[in-house]
Amino acid sequence: MGTRFLRLSILCLLPVLLYLGLAWWLEIVRINHHSDHSTVTIVFLTPMNPQDVEAKLSLRPEQPQVVPAHRSRWLNSFVLAVDIYEPKRLRGQQVIVQIDRAATRLPLLKKTVRVALRRPERPALYDLDPVMPSKGPLEIRFDTPLRPETVPANILITLDQNPVKGDFKPRILKAGGAVQEDRATWLFWPEKPVPHDTNLEVCIGGGITSAGGLTMNAVVRRIVRTAPALKVVQTAPGLGATGVDLHPEIQAAFNQPLSWGWMNINGVRGRVDVWANQIQFTPLEPLMPDQTYTIHARAVSRQGEQAHLDWHFATLSLGDKLWVAVDLEGEHNVTVFRGNKPVRVFKASGGKVTSPTPLGTYFLYNRGYAFWNQRLQEGAYYWVQFKGPYLVHSVPFDASGKLKQEEIEKLGQAASHGCIRLSLEDAKWFFHHVPNGTMIVIYNQH
Repeated sequence: MGTRFLRLSILCLLPVLLYLGLAWWLEIVRINHHSDHSTVTIVFLTPMNPQDVEAKLSLRPEQPQVVPAHRSRWLNSFVLAVDIYEPKRLRGQQVIVQIDRAATRLPLLKKTVRVALRRPERPALYDLDPVMPSKGPLEIRFDTPLRPETVPANILITLDQNPVKGDFKPRILKAGGAVQEDRATWLFWPEKPVPHDTNLEVCIGGGITSAGGLTMNAVVRRIVRTAPALKVVQTAPGLGATGVDLHPEIQAAFNQPLSWGWMNINGVRGRVDVWANQIQFTPLEPLMPDQTYTIHARAVSRQGEQAHLDWHFATLSLGDKLWVAVDLEGEHNVTVFRGNKPVRVFKASGGKVTSPTPLGTYFLYNRGYAFWNQRLQEGAYYWVQFKGPYLVHSVPFDASGKLKQEEIEKLGQAASHGCIRLSLEDAKWFFHHVPNGTMIVIYNQH
């Protein structure tokens, strides 16, 4: 009796298990292409939870940067239609419609679906760069991915009716660490540089075939021009200049707007700025006197042309004279040099953001033992003037002549009204050992 019941139970369960297995593993898919969109219709073998399916539905195109729009329509709880609208600039790429572990209306049963489709599109030229760098590439954009084997034989580029030899390669896309080919965009790299400011004819033949298997309707002809040469028109300092200031702004100006630029001086830290047609290198510290420096500049124009220039200049000659460098970046300090060798380094305080110390190159020209500022109700000892009201002096003292302890503790940071403060001992040494006429270079990395 028990064995007969067990067999009967198994026979009754088999259809249920078979149905559940088919419902989990199998679905019916139809793909239809219309004039302006494609439709994927999925027929499930079990009723679905529409909200969860919508949440788990995603489209994965060949090019992650160009995701088609889509609209979902439920015909009933078993049938889902997904309308896919590709942009005009890129149609016919492979699109994967994926539903990942969406809930059905049966307990514990999840459904995963993966459908790949490619809309058959007849290729057409979408865009062509009007200007080509002399060394390439020329970028040719179609509105659909192409079969690679049909490209080289069906695109001819000529100069004075003579073919320009070179290679065609698809553009490489990088997304999320992955590298893939964009077969809708092709780059032509000439075998050797093409003359500047020259017309080229591009002929695209009807044998170009899309990844969907359709060919172009007609031959397309276009004229493109090679870019003008990129040239340096001016440098500062000039080529071979002498007597250059110790904290110059070094510039190179070109005959065209730039897309990229780089400049450096060996052994010198600096900031590079590129704007319009210029590259500027600003040293983050003074150069040394009596030295020759070599500048290396590289640039790329907005049309892809490249240029480079190396030139040199010599800084002013100071012999064994004293000069002063004031660094107002980070921990403020004053360094007294004799020629190229530092003599003394002092901790200092330059101006606050609201009352900055003027940057640049100046010369000491006046001095005194003490002063009193009635408005600020403070004074200072051992002052040396370098520009208008701006001085090098000791930390301030109060009305009783006593140095302010809280200002002493600020040495090494921005704290003054624009002057350069030193400790009393350092200000006294500076006053007695650094004469009028001495050059002082004040700089800030920003």
